Amino acid sequence: MHCERNRTRGRPKVVQAISRSWRLLVALGALPAAPGLSAQPAERQVITVGRSAYELTVARHRGYPSASWSSLPPGLLAEPFLRGSVATAAVGAAPLVLTAGSPFGRLGDGFFQLANLPYLEAGDLWVPVELFTEWLPAAIAAGGLTAVQPGSVASAKERDARPTPSARRPGPWRVVIDAGHGGHDPGTRSPRTGVREKDITLAVSNYLRDELSGRDGIQPLLIRDSDRWVNVTERPGRAMSMSADLFISIHVNAEPGRGTSASGFETYYLGRARTEESRRVAMRENAVIEVEEGEERPNMEQLEFILAGLDRDVNLGESRTFAGYVQNGLRSVLRSKDRGVKPGPFYVLLTTGDTPTVLVELGFITNSSDERHLTSTSAQREIARALANTIDTYFEETGRRIAVMEGKG
Repeated sequence: MHCERNRTRGRPKVVQAISRSWRLLVALGALPAAPGLSAQPAERQVITVGRSAYELTVARHRGYPSASWSSLPPGLLAEPFLRGSVATAAVGAAPLVLTAGSPFGRLGDGFFQLANLPYLEAGDLWVPVELFTEWLPAAIAAGGLTAVQPGSVASAKERDARPTPSARRPGPWRVVIDAGHGGHDPGTRSPRTGVREKDITLAVSNYLRDELSGRDGIQPLLIRDSDRWVNVTERPGRAMSMSADLFISIHVNAEPGRGTSASGFETYYLGRARTEESRRVAMRENAVIEVEEGEERPNMEQLEFILAGLDRDVNLGESRTFAGYVQNGLRSVLRSKDRGVKPGPFYVLLTTGDTPTVLVELGFITNSSDERHLTSTSAQREIARALANTIDTYFEETGRRIAVMEGKG
């Protein structure tokens, strides 16, 4: 799992390859235009479930694609019905139940957890498209309806202890925690108090390390444990050199200009940005590369072009799953707007292999309410505890999935 590195620069080969690709693409004039981002409130999306194709009405009111429950195409679900905030339908003979504002749904005799929330908008329920693109096909393909995570079906048996998977190295699960910014890079600043992002991210990261240190079978590792600078281009490689099983990068958001109204938390996994907001956040976080000696800030169109060609299906799927766990865990402790789980072209998430990687924006330092919460020591500890619980739960479920695949469930 160790990443090969350039001896002179200390940079992962994937980073070197991307840098070379940028120069080549620029020289050839082969870069595409920026990916089109629909400004329309709703669009049409074709999905395939089983052997049938269906056309969904899709909108992004909250930044992630959601389908209109009242406009579901005939045959996709049996007897779809909406009463208040509760939606019901049938998948074969199994009942399906969803509730606005909850990531948990019931399918047959089991429960599943969505990465994003169903929500009510203009009297209609909008359901994350992942329900139809991931959960439904997985349940049909497996011939069972006790889903636990996208792409897999859980064993009906519950295990009392977390198994030690034989498919991975022995020892504890390793969680690499990346406190964003640091040293000469303060990150974002509060327009009222001057509080710096780097101090908040370091505090939460240290508390998270302390929380995880007390969990059986988990070993936390920090990219930085003090106020010092670590090159963004080196952070993914360091995570790989630590044999990371999970990588989480912690950040604080900021509204552009002098705006102070934006608030809320969101979790990103590596991928092409689907909204202008996601692109803006990625551009801001990637911009710190400019402070690294001899580096240029990556061009967003180039980075997304390269991401589109990378074979990261396994990594993307697990990262998206883990991002859903993180966002759901933070919902219980962050008293701010839930901005959902989204893909984004973040340089720091460019690890190799299949390690799940996410970037968390805990709130807006430019918003007075978010700032008060993020600068509170008790709130920082609460956030760290919620993240630790989330990571623990993720590993428990991952262990169960591996055990099922190995015939131990």
